[in-house]
Amino acid sequence: MSLQGKVAVVTGGANGIGAAISRRLRQDGATVAIVDVTEPDLAEFRAIEGVGEIEFFPCDVSAGPAIETCAQTILERFGPVAIIVNNAGGSGKVVARTVEENSDEIWHHVMDLNVTSIVRFCRHFVPGMRENKYGRIINMSSAVRHGIPGPFVTMKSHLAYVVAKGAMATLTTQLAKDLGNDGITCNAIAPGLILPDPDARITKIVESEPKEVQDAILRGIPAGRFGNGNDIAAVAAFLASEESSYVSGQTIDVKGG
Repeated sequence: MSLQGKVAVVTGGANGIGAAISRRLRQDGATVAIVDVTEPDLAEFRAIEGVGEIEFFPCDVSAGPAIETCAQTILERFGPVAIIVNNAGGSGKVVARTVEENSDEIWHHVMDLNVTSIVRFCRHFVPGMRENKYGRIINMSSAVRHGIPGPFVTMKSHLAYVVAKGAMATLTTQLAKDLGNDGITCNAIAPGLILPDPDARITKIVESEPKEVQDAILRGIPAGRFGNGNDIAAVAAFLASEESSYVSGQTIDVKGG
């Protein structure tokens, strides 16, 4: 699944699942633009075998002007973008356990972070995809998009987060219908409980739980193990490749069954 000659943008690509995707796309030959608020150690990425370039572009994806500046800089540096992985997201920084606690500020921030950012990046990169009759848009939804029972300790505002991840799946379907005639596919990946790497926040949270709690969680995963960053990166690599040309508008659960 060679991506040589393709430019890929990975938002939230500096750590966790995003870093695993950035590494994999570069290994498969793509030139990778990492977009994040946190600067990664590029030497670490470059130490892994890969033929594509990899550069960091700072950006707060919840802010429209920041996205515009970032996108223009990427286009000036690398030219048309063929692949965009909209991985940046999250449930915000403010705890809101009930609908009453979800202020407009919290709600709009989570929506901007997860959903509006996709539309903003597409505005800048889709024209080049149309011109080249090739594009791959990959959005990072979640297995929790159908809702979760009770509070979840890794989420600050679980209500806004769940709604945003559901909206991402719908946005994916409509973009696929709108862009299909231009050779552009749009799909979403919906991870289950993924422990991307030892330093990830969610990994530390899960591993801090008593063994009996971890065992109870594992019993609910038919694969019998927690997922990792490479599990998600492998699916992203397929969706980014030419071999996925007849797969579009799908939200693919990656949660061990």
